Amino acid sequence: MARRWVALLVGLLLVGVLATPARAIGAFGPPVTIDNPTCEFDAFNVDQAQDASGATHGFSDLWGTGCNESFAIRYFQGSGTSWTVETTPYRGFVVAVAWDTTGTYLLYIDSALRLRISKRQANGTYIQGRLLSTTMGPDGSLAQGDVVATGGRWWATWREHIGPGGGPGDEFDQTELFQAYTIGGTFSPRERVTTNPAWDSAPSLALTPATTFPVRLVWARGGSDFEAADSDLRRALGDQDGNWVSASLATAGSQNFWPEVQVVGRTTYVAWNRDGRTVQANNASGTFLSHTFLTSAAQNHRPRIAVAAGQVVVGWTTQAPFRAFVAERTGTTWSGKVASPAGVTRLQLLTGVAARGGTADASILSLGSRLYAVTET
Repeated sequence: MARRWVALLVGLLLVGVLATPARAIGAFGPPVTIDNPTCEFDAFNVDQAQDASGATHGFSDLWGTGCNESFAIRYFQGSGTSWTVETTPYRGFVVAVAWDTTGTYLLYIDSALRLRISKRQANGTYIQGRLLSTTMGPDGSLAQGDVVATGGRWWATWREHIGPGGGPGDEFDQTELFQAYTIGGTFSPRERVTTNPAWDSAPSLALTPATTFPVRLVWARGGSDFEAADSDLRRALGDQDGNWVSASLATAGSQNFWPEVQVVGRTTYVAWNRDGRTVQANNASGTFLSHTFLTSAAQNHRPRIAVAAGQVVVGWTTQAPFRAFVAERTGTTWSGKVASPAGVTRLQLLTGVAARGGTADASILSLGSRLYAVTET
């Protein structure tokens, strides 16, 4: 079925918000290992999701020359100082992770460069899931997409390269967004949802709590994998038939990229990178207001956001040196702190955050060494 995109006739205001911290974020405790491979990896894909208790569920593939050359995907879960990890039957590259009470979902590129969705059920068993696309192109480890889930059903969106004639392209061709889903009814297979001469990339999804719809989608339009051309953010609302209503979200600056969206109650929260800084925006006031953090961000590394019980946590990787940084909002006040341990020499890349009982957890990759977690004390 063909889908349609319709522009919203609603203005979205993005302005900076500055506040003097009233309660500073706490110090982060010592690192606790999540996954410690027996080899030195130089490539990775990691994603995670938070459950209702604040615990983290995720998948990772850590690999390189002479290291996990079968691309085994590992599952991890935990919080604070308690973590478990296990090798899954899946092989390939992690794209995105979602959680609901029935289990943890994995959107991934398999070793034959096909897009699949699979699941670790709540009882610990693995199911093979579904094949979603066979036209992902040769850059499987660079795949971009997202997945959300509720009540045993899921919704996935991802990008694919499209050739000049509209067919499958290679890594040099522009990208468009595609989707497949079971939320709202029976399985709806792969379908294209954007048609634009600019690259559409880095999609992020969120469900409306309690009612599911509308589904929120935020993504980047513009730029490419090969040049730092101008890119803006767009947002859209989707219904159970896969129809979307879209609008511009962020056009200030030059490079708006790597959005991540969360919805709590009636409020949509978004974090992304803009020109070497991380930005957070939400529409709690009825229109989108934004805060740009002063601490630098590595533009090519996706920031993360977690929201729970009025607590908003944003994490990102700083630029030169590469360290994990976490900011936390209490009321309208933001404060932040480096989450990586002092004195480390390896690159430290933030891979996820969780908001738990008024404190923050951060998942961090020490490149070539291990995946670990730290907790705000």
